[in-house]
Amino acid sequence: MSLEVLEKSDHKLTFVVEGLSIEMANAIRRIILTEIPAMAIDEVIILKNDSPLYDEIISHRLGMIPLKTDLKTYNLPRDCSCGGFGCPLCQVSLTCEVTNTTNMPLEIYSGDLKSNDPKIIPVDPKIPIVKIDKNDKVILEAYAILGVAKEHVKWQAVSNIFYRFYPIIDFDDTKCTKCTDKCIVFRMCPEKLYDFSDKKTPKLVDNYWKTCTLCNSCQQVCPEGAIKVNWKDNTYIFSIESDGVLPFNILIEKVFEIFLGKIDEFTERLGDIEIES
Repeated sequence: MSLEVLEKSDHKLTFVVEGLSIEMANAIRRIILTEIPAMAIDEVIILKNDSPLYDEIISHRLGMIPLKTDLKTYNLPRDCSCGGFGCPLCQVSLTCEVTNTTNMPLEIYSGDLKSNDPKIIPVDPKIPIVKIDKNDKVILEAYAILGVAKEHVKWQAVSNIFYRFYPIIDFDDTKCTKCTDKCIVFRMCPEKLYDFSDKKTPKLVDNYWKTCTLCNSCQQVCPEGAIKVNWKDNTYIFSIESDGVLPFNILIEKVFEIFLGKIDEFTERLGDIEIES
């Protein structure tokens, strides 16, 4: 198996992986979406709420704020020695106490949450929570824990992940000499994979595979049958979008840790089954 990174930033990772079965690719996608632990607010105590929003609405908004996550320090509550009752190894406390002393409405943002662990903070300090009027107060305590997205989407470690087949386009431009409409492929391709700047013969652009969606529109409309669209076996282009909860290197490491753990669990359970001959 080989892997080539095409794009990497704080919030997006795109790579090509070759030598991977479709079943393995889908397993990786599903684990990333539903089983990577992430930190999120799970319990809120409202001590004072003068805002126009109900306590339940504010609690829901707090739960959906993405928090930076430290998987090395914290345990899932079910795996913690405290039994999930809440301790420094599985729970983080965040507080918010805001009083509007101005004569104008005041917006309370995620940056107003004060965490007892400087590593577990909102990924963006400008996520709006609620707005309060002059002389109003909001005082609350919140408790964040690790969880997985198959229990609630607030624990989803990525914003989105998808993969697509690696496209291969065979373009025989010699057949274009007899074509009565040489620019129809150029006009019909939604991804603009063909260059017709010389007004003579369309050319397939370099690195077309980075944006080709295998829609087959070029093959279908080409009157001379000069284009054949296919894909490369066991090769996929992955794209992962993150809101910054986990660095991509830790995310990928955790994927294979979980995957290998599932294989070990399956092997162990299989060994406990008495198979009749």
